[in-house]
Amino acid sequence: MQGIGVAFEPPGDGAADPAGPVVLRLCVDGKCEERTEPSPGDGTPLTMSTGTSDDVQGGELDVRFSVVSAQDDRVTMKDTAKVRMTKHWPNGKECDGEGTWAAWLTASPDQGLVVRR
Repeated sequence: MQGIGVAFEPPGDGAADPAGPVVLRLCVDGKCEERTEPSPGDGTPLTMSTGTSDDVQGGELDVRFSVVSAQDDRVTMKDTAKVRMTKHWPNGKECDGEGTWAAWLTASPDQGLVVRR
């Protein structure tokens, strides 16, 4: 998939983990998507992704990501980043000759939104 993906990693100590369901919100260049997920209390990363248009090849995009409690609107994590799309061949160059443009980020309350290389 061509686009931006984020993996939210709750802190290991559980101190900032929201109780109950959370709302993940991912915005890329002003286009936002959100979804509600069960509590991330077991330490398993929650992932979210959104597609981008074909014309952003190698371009830089503004990304915003937040995690908010669905019960009391308490913000667990909120950050922004500038992200440069890079070419990937998820199934190898033999299968994906043209490849796809994508970027993956990790989000955590401790470190914010960080591009994975």
